Amino acid sequence: MSLQNTVFTQITLQKELRRLIEFKLLRPVFQPIMAMENPRIIGYEALIRGPEDSPLHFPDMLFGVARESRLLASLEFACREVSCERFAELNLPGKLFLNMSPIAFTDSQYRDGVTREILQRVGLSAERVVFELTESQPLDEVDLLRAASDHFQRQGFAVALDDLGAGYAGLRVWSELRPDYVKIDRHFISGIDKDPVKREFVRAMLDIAHRIGHKAIAEGIETEAEFSTLLTMGVDYAQGYFIARPEPVPPMRLSQHVATLAGLTLRRYQDHFARTVGEIVVDSVYVSPTVPAEHLVKMFRADVRLNCVPVVDNDKPLGMVSRAEILNIFSHRFSHELHAQKPIREFISPSSIIVDVGTDLKSVGQLVSEDPQQNLSVDFIVCDEGQYRGVGKVRDLLRSITEEKLRIARHSNPLSQLPGNVPLYEWIDHLLIHKKEFVVAYCDINHFKPFNDAFGYGAGDEVILLLSKILCAAVDVQQDFIGHVGGDDFILVLRSEDWRRRCETVLNEFIATSATLLPEEQMDYWSFDRQGHRQKFGPLTLAIGCVSPDVDACKTHHQVSQLLADAKHSAKVQGGNQLFYSRRRTLHS
Repeated sequence: MSLQNTVFTQITLQKELRRLIEFKLLRPVFQPIMAMENPRIIGYEALIRGPEDSPLHFPDMLFGVARESRLLASLEFACREVSCERFAELNLPGKLFLNMSPIAFTDSQYRDGVTREILQRVGLSAERVVFELTESQPLDEVDLLRAASDHFQRQGFAVALDDLGAGYAGLRVWSELRPDYVKIDRHFISGIDKDPVKREFVRAMLDIAHRIGHKAIAEGIETEAEFSTLLTMGVDYAQGYFIARPEPVPPMRLSQHVATLAGLTLRRYQDHFARTVGEIVVDSVYVSPTVPAEHLVKMFRADVRLNCVPVVDNDKPLGMVSRAEILNIFSHRFSHELHAQKPIREFISPSSIIVDVGTDLKSVGQLVSEDPQQNLSVDFIVCDEGQYRGVGKVRDLLRSITEEKLRIARHSNPLSQLPGNVPLYEWIDHLLIHKKEFVVAYCDINHFKPFNDAFGYGAGDEVILLLSKILCAAVDVQQDFIGHVGGDDFILVLRSEDWRRRCETVLNEFIATSATLLPEEQMDYWSFDRQGHRQKFGPLTLAIGCVSPDVDACKTHHQVSQLLADAKHSAKVQGGNQLFYSRRRTLHS
């Protein structure tokens, strides 16, 4: 193509771009972002398409022409406008994630305050918008990213760092921006179920994010295997074609398959010993709904430590009055004359949270942190069967949740993220104390060490993760417990009546999949046994030893462990894939 034709084409594309912007011919599509725990849609990323008959239909061409034409800011404003309008029109739940190129700040068309104008017009609050900043260019863009992040956060917007791990500055940008969300680049997600190196990188990113309080989103999930692996690793949020494709009218609920798959994850240790708000409830001064508003204003002005006051009518909690909200109302001219004698019930905060004393801390934490309208300085009301009990301090709630997460992390297996020895023993002791019948099953892979030696630790990790997924899928997540006690050893504590069928399912699934772990030409391989003798081995097999302890005779997990060790030994002695149930229920039988 000649230079003249190239210039002509460029001019034509610029005209087409200006036409799309001027006549608002851009079409937003929305892709859901889901929470992995308590699976649900928490927001949508807005993506843009041009008209199907336009050469600028696809976003790469659209934004490429905009950059070359110095129209990037104009295009982004137009995209932002149609995305916000359509998001509000569809009444989609959760947050709206909008893409933003920091380089647009240098565009002569950039104008401050445009987003606020758009949101005000369509009726969206800043708290519901997350700006995704992409660090895709070398060098100086780090300063632009920082400027963009500061700019949006000052205005009340949340910020996400997009494509983490794909840009030029990586961890440096993350440490300097302090974003609310980090989106792990799809390079690390693609094939993560088969790649132990990618798992280590993602595990490290998750560890950093969790330690510093940032939310991690895995994007680009395309297969069930990738989804299940990330679920096991503890990813907070997820996005990708496997969950839902970008659509002009996206779903408001997860598909049954995705929701079911997410629900198959093992109930974590804290779910068995759920800490409740009853542990952190405290007494607080409260007022009657008929008290004049000026009375509470005086209370707040007299005590700067008072952030909120509950309104209670004959022991029934009605809601909270926020210090910031009511003092803001009374700061305006003539406000005292207008509002002083009004009953305080008219000033109850619409963001008031009332929970039962038995509600677990994790659920309340989700209510507090995920409601975009929630003021984190306003405490929540605790009631007991509808009667006022006291208040829960948000700072106490967050501290307790953090402490519990650290405790869980200390006692979880780093590979499978399943509970380890300590929570397993505590759960067994709990069942013995309350004399609740249960069956314990010890699952151990035969000849795992020779396999590990022959094919490497990466292959060994794949087998362990495979078995953990089979176990999680086979148990009843509402009442069964899985402990990963080291290496290839797993222990199930089963309260399901059909426990034998579930164990048989585990055995059959392992038999079916273990044959696929080795290439056909390597079904038989040479390695060393535990005595150091070289011999030939075949496909891996699984031994499951089961025992049903007598809950009247067994007093501690130590006694159960001895019974279980005998059952496991009997299963392994028989060789091959075996399910062995011991009739012995006490140490003296």
